Amino acid sequence: MASRCPGQDTQFWGPGDIYSIDCPKCGKPVEFFKDDIRRRCKSCGHLFLNPKLDLGCSKWCQYAEQCVGAMSKEEFKEAIVLAIKDYLDGDKERINHCLTVLGFVERILEEEKGNPKVAIAAAALYDIGTKAVGEKPEGRRRIEEEFDSFSEARGILDRSGAGKEVKEEVCRILEKRENFKSTDDLDSRIVHDARRLATLRVDFVASSTFLTPTGRLIAEEFISTK
Repeated sequence: MASRCPGQDTQFWGPGDIYSIDCPKCGKPVEFFKDDIRRRCKSCGHLFLNPKLDLGCSKWCQYAEQCVGAMSKEEFKEAIVLAIKDYLDGDKERINHCLTVLGFVERILEEEKGNPKVAIAAAALYDIGTKAVGEKPEGRRRIEEEFDSFSEARGILDRSGAGKEVKEEVCRILEKRENFKSTDDLDSRIVHDARRLATLRVDFVASSTFLTPTGRLIAEEFISTK
């Protein structure tokens, strides 16, 4: 009986399971194994995701956690950030906003006992489907864009190596974006607070509106210095 994922066992691999992908930055070929999540170009140093990576088997394979569950928080964050940068296609304002939010997520997670992968992914994907930071489409266009955004978010989660439970929790948080409640789970509250902290430099936000003790403390520290 097999004791590991057959897809990871190279004795079952064929000629097409090791291939070259042109670096999107310099065009030089970069060799990938089929289960590589990302590789760095030796010519220019650009790090990018494996565009042929397919982790759809994680939905049913009994060895899924050995493949995607073992990825560290930092590896997962790196993959998510790379995917978001590709999606945002050089939009510096939105990329910087996303990185700022993620920085606050990690600060809050230092004290709060949330799920790092869920909070990081949900925060990074929160604005998927909008054209600018904080924009909210209206009416039928909003419904259509939300449908597209969930499909895009799921695709990014798949390409980033998210496990089944992480994907389910992240999508649940994204589905409740417009109907957030203060009684929601800890990961939702961490994302909420990180996003509010990211706007403190622009808008005044009362510390009492934060939903985690750590988020409230960070806000109070920032407000006291203004």
